[in-house]
Amino acid sequence: INAEYGKQWYQRRVRGRSKQKLQFQEAKLCTKKVNIEKKCDAIEVHKLQIEELKKEVEFNKNEREEVKKIYDTEMNKLGNVKAKLEFQKKTAEKKLQTAREEFLKLNSNVINLREASRKELYEKDLLLQRLVLDTARCERSIPELEASMAHLETIVKE
Repeated sequence: INAEYGKQWYQRRVRGRSKQKLQFQEAKLCTKKVNIEKKCDAIEVHKLQIEELKKEVEFNKNEREEVKKIYDTEMNKLGNVKAKLEFQKKTAEKKLQTAREEFLKLNSNVINLREASRKELYEKDLLLQRLVLDTARCERSIPELEASMAHLETIVKE
């Protein structure tokens, strides 16, 4: 990473220097040109300036067209990305809605199952309580019945 950063820094520095050199050279040439134009006929100088302006206008038109093509290409790419993201969003929203509906359905099933289980548990609890009561009654009555049977047997023997 540091080597890559160093390489990029060096390239920017070289470009910066070469840009400065080119700007300096351009300024020198412009100065020379102005000095030479002062010595020439004004009409010829204007004709040359008009030609230069025509070339510059043509260059700017071409550059504008290139920039417009690049802009249109980038906007098309971004439009495609946006459409893809919107499609993914709609798909995700549909999946979410389906999942919500499934959740509500399952939640309703759980509630119904709980209610049924509560009712069943309540009924089983009542049966269990009844069984406990019956067992307690039987445990009390069996010794009494045995005692009364023993008493009756003694009466029958006499």
